[in-house]
Amino acid sequence: MAKLADGRGSDRVKTHGPRRAWKWGACWLAALLLMSLALDAAAMRKIDPGEAPKLAPDEGLLVLVVDTSVYVSSVHVREAGHGPTEGVLNRMEGGRNLQLYALKAGEYEWAEVNLYGGDYHARYSITDPEYRFRVEAGKLNYGGDLVLRATGFLRIFMHVSNRSLPVIDWLEAQHPAVYAQHGLSFVGRYPDPFPALYRSARASNSEAPAKLNVGREPPKPGTLPIPVEQMWKPGRVVDVALNPGGDLLAEVVREGEDRYGLELIDLVAGSVQRLTTRKEAIDSLAWDSDRILLAGNGSGNYTVARIGESKDGKRAAQVLALEGKGAIVDLLPDEPGAILFEGYDSRGTLVVHRIDLTVGDRDIRSFSTAASRDRLNKGMSNDLGWYADGQGRLRAAIVKRDERMVLLHGIAGQYQEVLELGKEGGFQPLALSFDGDLIYGLSDEGRDQRDLVVFDPATKKIERTLFSKPGVDVAAPVLDRRREPVAARYYQSGRLVTEYFDEKDRALGATLQAAYPGRTVAVIDRSLDGKQLILWVDGSDRPPQIYHMDVAAKRASLIDEVMPWLAEKRFAPAKVLSVKGSDGLTIEAFLTLPEAPGKRPMVVLPHGGPVGVGDRLHFDRQVQYLASLGYAVLQVNFRGSDGYGKAFREAGHRNYGKMIEDDIDAAVRSAIASYPIDGTRMCMVGASYGGYSGLVSAMRWPGRFRCVVSISGVSDRALFFTASDSARSAKTRALMERIIGDPNKDLAEMEATSPLYNLDKLQLPIMLVHGREDLRVDFEHTRRLVRMLNLKGRQPVVLAFPNEGHSFDQPLALEITWSGIAGFLREHLDGAAAPKTDPAGTAPAPAATTQ
Repeated sequence: MAKLADGRGSDRVKTHGPRRAWKWGACWLAALLLMSLALDAAAMRKIDPGEAPKLAPDEGLLVLVVDTSVYVSSVHVREAGHGPTEGVLNRMEGGRNLQLYALKAGEYEWAEVNLYGGDYHARYSITDPEYRFRVEAGKLNYGGDLVLRATGFLRIFMHVSNRSLPVIDWLEAQHPAVYAQHGLSFVGRYPDPFPALYRSARASNSEAPAKLNVGREPPKPGTLPIPVEQMWKPGRVVDVALNPGGDLLAEVVREGEDRYGLELIDLVAGSVQRLTTRKEAIDSLAWDSDRILLAGNGSGNYTVARIGESKDGKRAAQVLALEGKGAIVDLLPDEPGAILFEGYDSRGTLVVHRIDLTVGDRDIRSFSTAASRDRLNKGMSNDLGWYADGQGRLRAAIVKRDERMVLLHGIAGQYQEVLELGKEGGFQPLALSFDGDLIYGLSDEGRDQRDLVVFDPATKKIERTLFSKPGVDVAAPVLDRRREPVAARYYQSGRLVTEYFDEKDRALGATLQAAYPGRTVAVIDRSLDGKQLILWVDGSDRPPQIYHMDVAAKRASLIDEVMPWLAEKRFAPAKVLSVKGSDGLTIEAFLTLPEAPGKRPMVVLPHGGPVGVGDRLHFDRQVQYLASLGYAVLQVNFRGSDGYGKAFREAGHRNYGKMIEDDIDAAVRSAIASYPIDGTRMCMVGASYGGYSGLVSAMRWPGRFRCVVSISGVSDRALFFTASDSARSAKTRALMERIIGDPNKDLAEMEATSPLYNLDKLQLPIMLVHGREDLRVDFEHTRRLVRMLNLKGRQPVVLAFPNEGHSFDQPLALEITWSGIAGFLREHLDGAAAPKTDPAGTAPAPAATTQ
């Protein structure tokens, strides 16, 4: 994928600096003249609205679309493989820019994007074959939108996405005769049957597209037991870290949307003091020694706090900035007061330096001012991150080689490739041993489940297995301060289990679990001597809490509530169900059953993924919010879910819309048979694959559900291959074809299991929620489904958010979404009456459009 150089030496982008005003003016005019001449001389002929183009036998028509959030001075198109420029699109404002051209049949590519701003010019030279498309003779061709999104000054993120419906709308308005004659043909790597389907459905409907884009407003929810704002308020506690001596605990607390506090808790004196408050997020903590604390954030900025002696219940503290952005490579456990730090210098080179955290009174200098001779990773290129052994020697690096990400291992500048990263299954490296000679990680290669193993870089093979539990996937290892694995973590019956290797630790783990029955208890930090522990405790019906435990005194005390505003509320517990799938496979499900007289209506909440993801019995905001409305909530770890072994995960392959939904059906029937559930009052609510699963389940079992809510859900399985970040490389496409199917071979099966092509089976009320900037499941999925439902006179409820992606981050979007879902569910689930049918679509005023 093309990207602007960010100081890291990309050779695909040229960025020109400031010029004198007269010189800039001359360059600007010259550039415009050259671009104009290029377009005039190009083989592409622009077709004006209303023009009836005459095509030679070897020519076709092409719609080019640039969807940009920033002004673009030009975009170049050329023959594929560095051929001559065929055309230049000039001066494009923000929004969707469409043009129709005639040109010779063949393969073409987006070649170059130019941005101008003030005295700067940024040129993106695209060499990635993912930006190619073809033109077929005699057809009206479309290869997808070139989508450009600003990520900073003269910086953009770009990709190609299939959004044929707005292209068709534009053609109907600007080139109706051309569209009537040719229709539209998508010419990407995979077929798209929708343009033909829509053309047929549209033939008998002359309604303006603007009216067909509109969705209904969700019903008002009325009074909510727990306001959405309160339920989805971000947790107060962001991170905690215990110093090696076990007497000081650092804690990051969130205060409002843009304030973060760094606090120091003296566990001996029982005092709390604020070290600093800032608007910039703090999301990670690490103690370099008993009295030096590092606090960082995702942007690579770090603060260093030097803690002094206690006086009058408070400790003197000096808080300094670590100059330059980067990441901690190693805390150097045998060198208190020093760390290894990596970051990019002014030339865009990744450098690793040793930094003394004890020197400096105003700031602490890192790589930004260090001499090049002090660089520890000399002689390396395209390195992206480093790992050191316990003595601070660089032993492993992640390096980019062509389109591969590989792990190198060695010492003293001599490194060899030992592993390709990012492959499905196989060995997943997690940590170096203290001496740096071995790598700890997870693997299911040649195994029945994901095990904790030791990999030997010298032989490039797994040396031994540290932990294995039949039919259970290890989630993560627990390492001590010497980087040796002391336990393995996995999920059992929905709860996180920590299984220690040492007998003494096993006894301690059993004691902790007995102290908090029905809860997940995890040691998240411990002192060097193991006598002081920091515990994370939560449950399906209990928001997280942070405890301090003195092992010798056998005493635990509450440090903080992660969500104090929910601490006094009563939540519904979950029950674990074990059911048999249609082929006898054992499926685990969780039923959250609120207290109420009589039978409860039920919401089925399938998880996303679907492969390699699973539901757990941690505190779940969505589940407890729905339960607070009086609904039982059913979660199903259907085949493909993570945690149950390799065969279980692989049983989900190529079962999208089929046996995965059979598993959900089995769990639904089991819940109705065994618990006070009203089987006549059920709805499906899901996000991503869960949204798709809800629509497919309603399609497969008509009349079972009263309504469906799909959040960022797939409606067209084939479209997922041409409008998703998951399919933007040959490597991930091959994986998708194996797990999901291949639209070039399995199109009929994909259409049969896609809601978009089976609307006659979807007669129930539907609510669609989607972010317009979704990279994983493009908004085109919702746009198409809304259009087709409106053509059939069954207007859905729609919430469309302009600046949200696959998951929603903004509090307002979350509030609107879940308030709307509550209103929608209450309309269709509350009361014993059958749901109202509204074939004419007469409902509240429109709330959103999908244009």
